[in-house]
Amino acid sequence: MHLFPRSGLALAAACAVVLGASGEARAAVGVVFVHGTGDQTQSSAKSGYWTQSSLDTMRNGLPYLVVGYPGATCAGFSQCSWGSIVDQIVPWANANGITSFTVITHSNGSSPVRYMLGHTGAVSANGNAVSAVTSKISQVIFGAPDLTGTPLANQVTTSGSFLNIANSVVEFFGGGSYNNPAVVQQRTDNMSVYNSNGTFAGGLGATTVGGKPVSVVRGNKVYANLFSSDAHCAGYLYTIGLKAAALLGWGSFNASTDGFIGTDSSGYFGNIIIDDSRLNHNQSRRSCHNSGDIIKQKVANAPIPAPSQQTWTPETNVQAAALACNNYYSGYATDYMTDDTVWKYGCTTTQLNDGSIQPDCLISYGYSSSYKIPSTASWNPFINPAYYPTWSASDVCPDSWQGDGICDACLVAKYGFDATTGSSGSNDCVQAPPGGSNWCGDLAWDTWYGFHNYAVVQALH
Repeated sequence: MHLFPRSGLALAAACAVVLGASGEARAAVGVVFVHGTGDQTQSSAKSGYWTQSSLDTMRNGLPYLVVGYPGATCAGFSQCSWGSIVDQIVPWANANGITSFTVITHSNGSSPVRYMLGHTGAVSANGNAVSAVTSKISQVIFGAPDLTGTPLANQVTTSGSFLNIANSVVEFFGGGSYNNPAVVQQRTDNMSVYNSNGTFAGGLGATTVGGKPVSVVRGNKVYANLFSSDAHCAGYLYTIGLKAAALLGWGSFNASTDGFIGTDSSGYFGNIIIDDSRLNHNQSRRSCHNSGDIIKQKVANAPIPAPSQQTWTPETNVQAAALACNNYYSGYATDYMTDDTVWKYGCTTTQLNDGSIQPDCLISYGYSSSYKIPSTASWNPFINPAYYPTWSASDVCPDSWQGDGICDACLVAKYGFDATTGSSGSNDCVQAPPGGSNWCGDLAWDTWYGFHNYAVVQALH
């Protein structure tokens, strides 16, 4: 039996090259990626900032260019910033016959692009006119754009210290050089001036800038639950740092935030195509939570449902019980029956088909190697007394646990559900809404006693 009081706890659009009658390409469309604050080379921007997998998702199979430029050393309005971008786009477009392309930016990468769209007559250090680039831009997609500044820039340039900000957040200010020109530019007082005097194109509520349609991808909260793959996408340490910044109010003075940029800044103008409570600042450049697929649809000019109508594919294709209890993710937790620290096993894709019977794979995916649920066979670890060394065989997963408010993995393994038979009450394994939680019973490793046992942990959502 449980030792814890149980009652009351509860697109795809195809990409193509336009061909002439002979089959040869007449024109080509492409995608250009512009990173945010930080001095990046093309190589480091591709591998470290965006990552290849994210780039491949967003570009929808089109030819693409990842620019690298001194995004920390140079403010967005400086020639060494926008000029460097122009001098990379022009030869790339010429060499590949690119006549039209989408620009995708992240964070302060919006600033040099806004400058270019407002100053088409400007000329780069290599003698390339900005108009040679802007004339080929078909649309702009701003990811987590810093359009009116961020209080984090105010904080670090005033105090001159990152001592109270998690180290993982330092990267978003160029790796720690927090008084660099790009960070100073992002102060809210400075951005107010740049927005009003024409330095950066784009006004409040506009849906186009320089005649180009603008879309915005943003998050509005930082979700940092340890037992959620949502929080771990693109790196859990980044999530923790951004959560700290959000809690301190440094992402925004008076609005919701992705941890780094407030929605008052990211929503200053543009057509908001993603407004996700799970998408933090770091994740918006890494295609987390289906954002890359929606951007891909936008690149292809395919229809996109309004943010309020969007449904998100889970990070892993898991069963209802695993969504409620995060059984697909491994990590430490507190067993509320004993107050011991336990290790939740979780189920990786490697474990899923490794030939062994993995308990959490059964719950997460409905099978483990060749075994499937529901099953009351003796091999099922959830009904095998050997996995419950401190319990008697008669105590192993009794049917009396059905519908008691705890999502019991063992009942799901036996029957495929955990709910009172014939009852109209709610299923114990229905995931709680955002901000809620589930109580979940599952096999875990007790780190104090050093054996397997059935533990009850709380899963936040």
